This record gives sequence, C-alpha cells and structure tokens, in this order.
Amino acid sequence: MKRGQRVRELWSWLPAFRAVAETEHLPSAARALHVSPSSLSRAVSLLEADLGRELFDRVGRRVALNDAGRELLSATRLAMRSVDEAIVRLGPGRMVGSISISVPGPYAPIYVLPALSLLTREHPELLPELHSHPVTTVPQALHTGRLDLALLDGRPPGTDLAVRELTSVEHALCCGPDHPLAARPCLQPEDVADHPFAAPLRAADGTVPDHWPPAWPRRIALHVAQMQVAIDACHDGGLLSVLPWPVARRAGLRRLPLAGIPRGTLHLLQRPALDQPTRADRVADALQAWAARADTDAAPASDQS
Repeated sequence: MKRGQRVRELWSWLPAFRAVAETEHLPSAARALHVSPSSLSRAVSLLEADLGRELFDRVGRRVALNDAGRELLSATRLAMRSVDEAIVRLGPGRMVGSISISVPGPYAPIYVLPALSLLTREHPELLPELHSHPVTTVPQALHTGRLDLALLDGRPPGTDLAVRELTSVEHALCCGPDHPLAARPCLQPEDVADHPFAAPLRAADGTVPDHWPPAWPRRIALHVAQMQVAIDACHDGGLLSVLPWPVARRAGLRRLPLAGIPRGTLHLLQRPALDQPTRADRVADALQAWAARADTDAAPASDQS
C-alpha cells in the first residue's frame, strides 16, 4: 500500500518530467503541453526534491538528462504506454485511433498500403499515419511515441528497440528506358564506371548505403535523401542507381544485366514488447504477413519490365 501511495504522490509530475526529458528544452516542452515554462520547471523541481536527487544536469539555462533521469524516463514511457494500450483494449474491441508508421516512400505501395487496406476493413476506426523519417531520427521518434513502427532498408542503427526482419529484398542496377546501357545484353562492373550514378547520402561512417559493392568503381553525380528522387533521376536525368528491384520495376525502370549486387533486408522496428499485444504489434504482424504474400506473388528476377 505504501508503494502505491508513493507512486500516486509522484504521478502528477511525470508528464511534465517526460516532456522536459524528451526535449531537454523547457520552452519546447511547455509549448507541447500548453503550459508555461515556469510551471514545468516547478513540477520537475518538486519531483527532484521528492526523490532526493537531480534528474537533469543544469548548465546555465540548459538542461540535460542525467543517468537517473534516463532511468526514470524509460520507466515513465513504459508506464504511460501500458496505460494507453489498456484503455484501447478495454474499449469497443476494435483497434481505434492513430498508428504512426515511417516507411521509405516507394516501399509504401508494395509492402504497407495493401496490408493497411486489409486491416482497416476489419478495423475502420484505425487511422494509419504514414511518414518518411530519416534513419537517424527513427529511434528517438519511436521512443517518444511519435512513431509506432518504422520500416528501414538495410542495417538498423544500434538500438534497444525491437527489430524484426520483414523481408529480403532484391537490389539491382537500374536506369531509364532511354539510357545508353539499357539495350546491353550483359555488363561487367568496368562497363558502368564512367556512367553517373544517383546514390543515397553518405552514412556517418562514410559509406554509401545502397548495396553497390565497395570494390567496384563508379562515379556518383548526385546524392539524394529520398529514394523517389533517385528514381526520378533515372527517369528524367539519365542517371544509374542501385534500387530495390520491386520498387524500380513498379516505377517502370530497366534492370541492367549486372550480377553480383547483394540482396538487402527490409527491417521493421518498434518499441519493446509489453505483456499484452498492442496495436503496433498487430499492425506489424499484418505487415509481415503481407510481405510474405508479396514475395510469393512477385515476378521472377529476370523480369525486365
């Protein structure tokens, strides 16, 4: 009973603490909660005084979460998420409300929209929201609840999130139908070395994450943040690009006959599991089931159209 009373004493301060902890900026947290910065500061100070320890390191007017604060933030997120999911389960027995998913745009019509169409027929009050977050922002967006699920092409960042392999995706060297290499019956890496490429932005370690073998020479003429721009550069700019073949085929690009480009893996990230299945779990299961079906129905790799 004393433990429950202790939690009740602290509970009203936790939303304020979470907002400040996730932004580490009092004015931003205050705008998010529609309260004044001074009231947020007071709530955090009362919480720290009650706990008998500081949750933030303060340098001038800046606040930065410390180890104790990170431990409490993790527990607060888990508690609030559990309550939110319990409220949904105790409702009308259907999935309701928003579910926020980040997906690289060209993957959406292949692996996401068909699965969501099937799911929302059964649960018409479920409201999916599709976003396209940069890889570097996905973990924080999931932890804070701005995202429920995220699809990533390639190796996910080091994280304590739950990660599942959604599907293996074939990648290919692609071009527009009028490219000078489009009619070649076979190619070697040296045949494409002088033709300009559109490629993703470099990762933090300096690599270009598009499955082009590092030992093969090439000339990158354009770095892009979005896959759709690389597709457009192939169509309209005469560039080459290494793309997921299901995406490139759907976009009407040509696959060049160059062997040796490795397959990729489409990963699905979400917050760690709770004791009971959540909306995110059920949507993730639907996405995985559709991905397996899409792979089974996919055209053979030799399809050039």
